[in-house]
Amino acid sequence: MEFLSPNWRPYYEIRSNTEAVFASSLSSFSLSTLEIASNPDMAGFVLTERKQPDLWRWATVSVEGTIVDEGWEPTQADAKRSAIDALRYVMA
Repeated sequence: MEFLSPNWRPYYEIRSNTEAVFASSLSSFSLSTLEIASNPDMAGFVLTERKQPDLWRWATVSVEGTIVDEGWEPTQADAKRSAIDALRYVMA
């Protein structure tokens, strides 16, 4: 299966109220830094958010809203990469 690169969106760009409420319920630290990504090939979505300037949380979330995997990275770019890698693993 080809895995398309997901489109990352900051929380403030989420237009659907249902999706915004769902995303915010999974945030533990900062809606101002929360970003989510998904694409049609994904069974769920991924998110990143900043806890501290040098500590970013990433999480893989199932379509039911369960956090399947999560971790921490020193930069947002690293957190995004780890989230996508974890999702690819889950989908394999």
